[in-house]
Amino acid sequence: MIYLDNPATTNYKPFSVKMGILEALSKKYSANPGRSSHKLSINAALKILETRELLTKVFNLNNSNDVIFTSGCTEALNLAILGSIKTGGHIITTIYEHNSVLRPLFKLQKDGLIELTIVKPNNNDEITIKELELAVKPNTYMIIINHTSNVTGYTMNIADIGKFAKAHNLVFLVDGAQSGGHINIDMQKNNINMLALAGHKGFYGPQGVGALLLNNAKLQPIKFGGTGINSEQPMPPVISPEAYEAGTTCTPLIFGFDAGINFTIKHFDKINKKTTELTKFLITELSKIKNIKIYNKKNYSAGVVSFNLGDLPSNQVANELCETYGICVRSGLHCAPLVHRHFNTIEQGMVRVGIAYNNTKSQLKKLVFALNKIIKN
Repeated sequence: MIYLDNPATTNYKPFSVKMGILEALSKKYSANPGRSSHKLSINAALKILETRELLTKVFNLNNSNDVIFTSGCTEALNLAILGSIKTGGHIITTIYEHNSVLRPLFKLQKDGLIELTIVKPNNNDEITIKELELAVKPNTYMIIINHTSNVTGYTMNIADIGKFAKAHNLVFLVDGAQSGGHINIDMQKNNINMLALAGHKGFYGPQGVGALLLNNAKLQPIKFGGTGINSEQPMPPVISPEAYEAGTTCTPLIFGFDAGINFTIKHFDKINKKTTELTKFLITELSKIKNIKIYNKKNYSAGVVSFNLGDLPSNQVANELCETYGICVRSGLHCAPLVHRHFNTIEQGMVRVGIAYNNTKSQLKKLVFALNKIIKN
């Protein structure tokens, strides 16, 4: 099989990631961190602290306590949005957002707790400061953007948007699910208050773990349970990270996440040079196919390429690629319906190819060959 569904989750996992997970299950670390004072619990807690400090360094945070581990980017985004509600306030977001942003926002809007403006792109399918400026209201308190679209690969300028957010005194939340591991992100330099990350995509880590990074941001917890501190109190103290990580810590997954981050740091230039080159190559080759529509606009860094073949349903193309040619891609709406409304592909969806470090030019040539066969038939 040729696996090209990496924006959903990377199929390739480095040996160090697998060993990291196994290490967490060894006798030295297989205990509950932060819940006991014995040596094994302390061993696990110290290793998790190392991962917090690693993320603090990579994304330029001030304090490792501001790294909150979650079950993935969805939980991180839900915590960021639901934990910072200002009743009667106004939030700005864009049509490029994933449902992990849209659905909590729609829920808050439906319940009458917030006002919501969803910014549409300009004629070049881009979100610029001009579009954002028009959305600002006196009660606006937050702006949320998807750094890199999981549908088209479109990457927004977080430096400019960060300056815009700071100028208007807005909380700036960035969905880094697709950009994490592919693009260097400096939370201080880009005025980012909250950054949501997924472990299983650009960091080549396991599924089921992510992080929310805080920079001068205040949150209320949205899940409740044991935190290991102040157990006698009916409500948890709002102390980061304990207040937001109720329940048993996903130690093996955090160990794997740590190994994935280190792998990505070590090979960052090599990984992203190859990903960019392969993405450019694929778009060039796809452009030669008759009756194809490509939705990317010179966005190569995350390896996301989406297209349609004529009027063929995207799921039909994806199924034939898998069943006949052994090629795994994604089809449908990719959990981002407003992007598809913008491109008029709600019914058809899009075929999405996701390129990762382990993919090859030979594999992409086989994909192009298969697509030519499908369109010919």
